[in-house]
Amino acid sequence: MIEEKMKQNHALAQYCTFQIGGPADHYLNAESVEDVLEGIRWAEEHDMPVFIFGGGSNLLFDDAGFRGLVIRNRSENIEIDGLKLIADAGVRTTMLVMNAMEHGLSGIEAWNGLPGTVGGAVYGNAGCFDLETKDVLESAEIYFPDAGVKTLKVDELEYGYRTSRLKHEPGFVLRATFALHKNKPEEIREMMMEIVKKRVKKQPSGLSTGSFFKNPFIDKAAGMLIDQCGLKGYREGSMEVSDQHANFFVNKGGATSADVLALQSHVEKTVLEKFGIQLEREIIFVPSE
Repeated sequence: MIEEKMKQNHALAQYCTFQIGGPADHYLNAESVEDVLEGIRWAEEHDMPVFIFGGGSNLLFDDAGFRGLVIRNRSENIEIDGLKLIADAGVRTTMLVMNAMEHGLSGIEAWNGLPGTVGGAVYGNAGCFDLETKDVLESAEIYFPDAGVKTLKVDELEYGYRTSRLKHEPGFVLRATFALHKNKPEEIREMMMEIVKKRVKKQPSGLSTGSFFKNPFIDKAAGMLIDQCGLKGYREGSMEVSDQHANFFVNKGGATSADVLALQSHVEKTVLEKFGIQLEREIIFVPSE
């Protein structure tokens, strides 16, 4: 019985990199794809909202928690089929990169150190260092509430910059298949180490979700616009615009979701007034209801 694995009134802050969020009415740590599906069906039977996440690196939970079932997807099975890497949605991105390297499969080295999971990457077309999910994804198994499990090819996911069909049509990622190419493990490892060096130089430490806003234009990065507004170091409560990278919001200790949303609002308003550009949030806010 999946209900026996659930917890009630369970704190969510511990699962996201912002360390913010109230309790979920019901919480499930899903250790397999079957657990995920059972959890979804349980929520459907009880006419209850369900939210699924993996790494929590791109999330902001509401201070009031979540009135429904929250599923943390920890399904981490990985299979190799020739040049294809087939991974459960709960597989951590860094674990995916390491597994590919060990099998001499290349193409995703740029994701070394990228927080989050396969499911989140497929959902939001995650990317960094010029590599987006759509560049290496072949297909994904998705559970649609009205249609059950379907396998979609990459072009059916309607990818764009940090967006996909799944951001407009309810669906939960279960597995993904990536098409890679052969290379020597030692050469792959060298490329991975170079990515780590770039990441350390570029990104500030602390309780942050990474890039908070999408870049509005190729030549107008959100961080640059925020910086030119003089907002580095600006605070709302205990949430601060990083003084190292202006598109990073950092929890300096004890921040709330209200602090984050207030900071977002101020930054958006300031950039709009100065440049006439409306910033769009990249992170996902999970409201309580």
